[in-house]
Amino acid sequence: MTINVAILGYGFSAKIFHIPFILSTPGLTLHSIVQRSPTDSSSASKDHPTVKTFHSTDELYASQESRDVSLVIVTTSNTTHYSYCREALENGKNVVVEKPFTTSSKEADELVALAEKHRKVLTVFQNRRFDSDFLSLRALLSATPSPIGKLVSLESHYDRFKPLETVSAETRAWKKEQSYGNGTIWDLGSHLIDQTLTLFGLPARVNGQIRDERGASNNLSAIWGEEGYLDDFFEATFYYDGEDKKRGFVVRLEAGSLSLREKQLRFIVRGTEGGWIKYHLDPQEDQLKAGILPTDAKFGVEDEEIYGTFITPDGTATKTPSQKGHYGKFYSNLVSAIKGEKQCVVKPREAADVVRMVELIGESNRLGIILDVAQ
Repeated sequence: MTINVAILGYGFSAKIFHIPFILSTPGLTLHSIVQRSPTDSSSASKDHPTVKTFHSTDELYASQESRDVSLVIVTTSNTTHYSYCREALENGKNVVVEKPFTTSSKEADELVALAEKHRKVLTVFQNRRFDSDFLSLRALLSATPSPIGKLVSLESHYDRFKPLETVSAETRAWKKEQSYGNGTIWDLGSHLIDQTLTLFGLPARVNGQIRDERGASNNLSAIWGEEGYLDDFFEATFYYDGEDKKRGFVVRLEAGSLSLREKQLRFIVRGTEGGWIKYHLDPQEDQLKAGILPTDAKFGVEDEEIYGTFITPDGTATKTPSQKGHYGKFYSNLVSAIKGEKQCVVKPREAADVVRMVELIGESNRLGIILDVAQ
């Protein structure tokens, strides 16, 4: 069984994060690409001459060739995710959508119900579940007996230094035009939240702060959630209760664009019997941008100098080899799910919970209070 794939959008996400894995995953065939406005420097038809190209989804679904497509991958701007996913499901297609799933929990819930109605696979490309650093963290936390003892707190960061002048005018204009649904919390925050919920489920309470530190907003009176506001920093604390609601743990999430550090922090784990610290990001995105294929033996392998460090109470520090990351596992699992052999590793209800948590962080930011999370 060959699964023919149509990609909506032909930007960075499609070129770097999806097409290389479609081409390297057994059972998947790149069938068609919808690119609204090709240019001399970015043309799907030139880059993939054997693949069918269309200028709109109307053109795609009206064509005879669309009957052969069973999977649609949505890589368009965040605010269009809901409409394109809905259209694909109503045309009888399985769907992968880039994160964030949608820009409202109401839309996410509607898509989950629609996929169930049409009995189609719907999933979100939460590829960071397959990062080497996250897989290493997950292995540490699941080890028995626990090397850290009881978990006290976890910090998870996606920090970088990216001042506004380094962002192209075209990108700034596009993000300002569609401000709600863009910004750091929807982008990097979707990954941090998804990883946290994957490890621990929904928290009991949440506290959040969202800021525009670079002055990127084009409406100075706006706050997060209003048009014209573009955030570039967020921090959130998730509170997980213990059995007695006193001895639980907290997870702190942070992402920003004005972090000047010699080494960018990724994780800090604090336990009663040990701790772990990790710097730097998984290498896969940089490898893909450099043209390294997912089939390369070095793909997803971290250099030893950026391994995490485990620290014991007596001060002994030991480097811990990193797990090998591989975003291709998302697609190999997807093939099995469409064939009915396995469930999707990223379930649509889980992705809807991520959207819900973004909304709660935004509401906590607006009210300046800690909010309960209804289970």
